[in-house]
Amino acid sequence: FTLQMKFVLLLSVVGLATCQFNFGPRQFFRGQRPRQGGFNRFPQQQGGGQADDVRGGSAYYYSWRHDGGRKYTGNAAASLCASLGGGWQAVGISSNEELNYINSVVGQARLEYIWTGGVKSGNGWRWLNGEPFRVTGWSHTGGAQRPQPDNREGGRENCLAVLNNFYGDGIKWHDVACHHEKAVICERRA
Repeated sequence: FTLQMKFVLLLSVVGLATCQFNFGPRQFFRGQRPRQGGFNRFPQQQGGGQADDVRGGSAYYYSWRHDGGRKYTGNAAASLCASLGGGWQAVGISSNEELNYINSVVGQARLEYIWTGGVKSGNGWRWLNGEPFRVTGWSHTGGAQRPQPDNREGGRENCLAVLNNFYGDGIKWHDVACHHEKAVICERRA
């Protein structure tokens, strides 16, 4: 064999292996995206869940990238995140930067809606980690044309979802009954 033929043969074998095992270049570097100051500090498989993105001291896992677009109830979404291990929870939005980031993910992925880790607690709201809301992105409208949260489903809207222009209102927060099904963004804080 000539050197060129050996090279073509090698490329063919690598190409076949890539197709056979569905192992493209993104798998080599997933969880290793460069960020300011070097590579992220979340190893690929730390705590089970594989991070889809890392920013601002948090790793994020997008359910729709791993489960074929499956939808979850609010409780099942929280359970999915917890099942990833290593401190994963449904996302808790703690800053304006994180609010803008989550909104951009929802918009760029063209999702209709996602679950967060926001839950009703008495007369207020908190994140699953127990933190109170420090920022909010409530919509000015909803299914009953009232500002959110409106609890329009008879006292059952105890979960927080981010809806993508569902009521012509942009990407905004809505209180939603937890039995509805949506994708979820999970978060693991550093």
